[in-house]
Amino acid sequence: MEGLLNLENFVEFTPAQYDILSHILTIGYAAHFAAIAYFILTRNQVAPKYRPMGTMSVVVMVSAALLLLRLDISFQQAFVFDGSMYIPAAEAGVEEATAYSHGYRYLNWLIDVPLLLTQSIYVLYIAQEKQFGLRVKLAGSGAAMVILGYVGQFWEATDVTPLLVWGFLSTLPYLYFAYVFLNITGDAVTKLPGEAAVTMRNIRYLFLAAWGLYPIAYLVPAFELAALDGVSAEGAVTRTLLFTVADVLSKIFYGVLLGKVAQIRSREEGYVPLDDPQAQRS
Repeated sequence: MEGLLNLENFVEFTPAQYDILSHILTIGYAAHFAAIAYFILTRNQVAPKYRPMGTMSVVVMVSAALLLLRLDISFQQAFVFDGSMYIPAAEAGVEEATAYSHGYRYLNWLIDVPLLLTQSIYVLYIAQEKQFGLRVKLAGSGAAMVILGYVGQFWEATDVTPLLVWGFLSTLPYLYFAYVFLNITGDAVTKLPGEAAVTMRNIRYLFLAAWGLYPIAYLVPAFELAALDGVSAEGAVTRTLLFTVADVLSKIFYGVLLGKVAQIRSREEGYVPLDDPQAQRS
């Protein structure tokens, strides 16, 4: 079973490395907790038909914030300070020592990814009869990507072959939903009003940038196993940073931009929020 532990459990951290990794996780869950309030407060700024998108953003934020908080707690419990380094608790002889489980991220993504991929459907020009099929395609391929990646990460510290094989398999559904997403959003850009079209174009760029970080982070252990014949604390910190930045971009920034598109479309359709001065005057 030792071979199925994540890379963090095979390295020792300097105090600076330990603090940086923990602080990255802290910033991550703090940002998502703050975003919960933002999406709740702005939910009524859009017409009722767009509000399910805001509700989904709240669910994603709660899920991600709790996951990153759980990871930070797990990290602190899995290591002890020996006077100069933070070493795995099991190595220090701590009774009932716990291991750091990076797999929690994948369980969180299994919730978040299908929601993120289907959120955009609520603000796009898509015929009603096509929406269900698109949701199934996006959510199904997104879940398949996460599950296959979840399996692969168990070998990240010991064997590059299964890590790469499962990573390649998870890339196939990733490429599929990226194609579907870019296709439907590209079509919407030509139909949305000016400012909304610009924002949707930015969402497409954000999608490519943010989702492109995930495979890079997944491959960090493979790079280390190939180059160093083992994993390192630097690799653990780098991987955590990449995944956390990707989460913030693909969840918080993405949700904010989608909300902006929904607000523009709501105004174009004549919706006026109750707290708008125009509504109060009328």
